[in-house]
Formats: sequence, C-alpha cells, structure tokens
Amino acid sequence: MNDFQPLNDDEVLYVNFGRVLMTNPTFKVGEFLDALAQAISERETDWADENEGWFSDGLECEALRFSAQGWQKGRVRIRLEFAPEGLRGSLPPDRRSSAARRAERIEPRIEEIRPERDETYRSDRPRLNLDDIYSPPDSY
Repeated sequence: MNDFQPLNDDEVLYVNFGRVLMTNPTFKVGEFLDALAQAISERETDWADENEGWFSDGLECEALRFSAQGWQKGRVRIRLEFAPEGLRGSLPPDRRSSAARRAERIEPRIEEIRPERDETYRSDRPRLNLDDIYSPPDSY
C-alpha cells in the first residue's frame, strides 16, 4: 500500500536527522528541490536549461511500468512525498537497516557529546564557609 502523497513546493519540512543538501532542519520543499537541482547542475558538465524539467513540468520520456504492457510515453519529474505517521507501511528490511545506519552517522545524540555529571568532577577540598569571613564583628 502506498500512502505517500506529493508535497507542494511551499510546504515546510522539519528534518532533524539524516538531512541532505540543507543546512537548516526546517525548509520549504521548493528550497530542497532547488538545492538538489543546483547540486546536480554543478556536477553535470552538459547541464542545459531543458534539464530543469526534472524539477518543474517534467521531461518527456518512456517508462516500462508494471501496470502497463510495454513502453508507455509520458513525462517524469522529481518531487518529494510525505506519508503521515501511522499510515506508513514498513520498509523492506535492507532499506530500513541502511537508513538506520545513515541516521546514526549524521549527528551524535546529546548524551554522547556531554556525559552526565558524576562525582569525578567534584573537588575534595572543603567548602568555604562564608560566615567565617563575613561574620558580625565581635563585641568589644
């Protein structure tokens, strides 16, 4: 069952772990697609304006699909899709383990960066008693 639905370019995503191309965890779908197009165009030496169709109206192509017999003419484009939690079907085991490995490498958890405070950080010196310094003057 495919519960993924296409996202509009102005919709906003928050991706904390495993994000690519975006420095901020919150971004618009269109910003991500622009960054992807920019990254691809910088890598490809023969990038042309018509290649932008991958990210807009699509490119003419032919697809050999399971639901059709033989090649089917049409258009193809790159979009982001979203499946609300609870509706998402499980991923095949090999993809799930791969995604889990990538997520672990992206950012360490806070507790891995900052260990919990324990007694090794405490001093063995006696605590200073401020009453000894700021005590009222003795009576004369």
